[in-house]
Amino acid sequence: MNRHGIVLAACILSASCMASDSGWSAYIKQVASADPATIQALPAKIKSVGDSLDDEHVEQLTTAISMALIKEPVAVLNVTNQFEASTDRLQQRFGTLLICSIPLMINASNTQVEAYYVKAEPALERAGQPAAECLNNMRDIIAEVRQVAVNNPGIPHH
Repeated sequence: MNRHGIVLAACILSASCMASDSGWSAYIKQVASADPATIQALPAKIKSVGDSLDDEHVEQLTTAISMALIKEPVAVLNVTNQFEASTDRLQQRFGTLLICSIPLMINASNTQVEAYYVKAEPALERAGQPAAECLNNMRDIIAEVRQVAVNNPGIPHH
């Protein structure tokens, strides 16, 4: 295992990434790339750091999970379904319902949201039944975004 892999493994298993911006950035990149070991370890990671994450870190992690959803929908949904079923409100922040609601919309332009959706829709369609509910939720959200844009032309939507 190379040094980067050892550092990443340490970050996955502990809250030490929070102390280091570069460690956190590397972790976020691993999540966003849908690295199988990182996705598999996500429940343990969130359990260990969930209550210490500020809003910015929560947003970064939910966006990274959303990006991973495009790459490995079934694996990501298997993990986010665990969060959805959790009685821990901190873990629920990363549940399927949120991830399938295009959480990056908070700080993204309509163009960015549409670009994400263009990638997510076919990925979720290919994933079949395990992703059907997520896809339907995402379609409802994007329909609302589009309706707001039609009803309020010229106003930037974030």
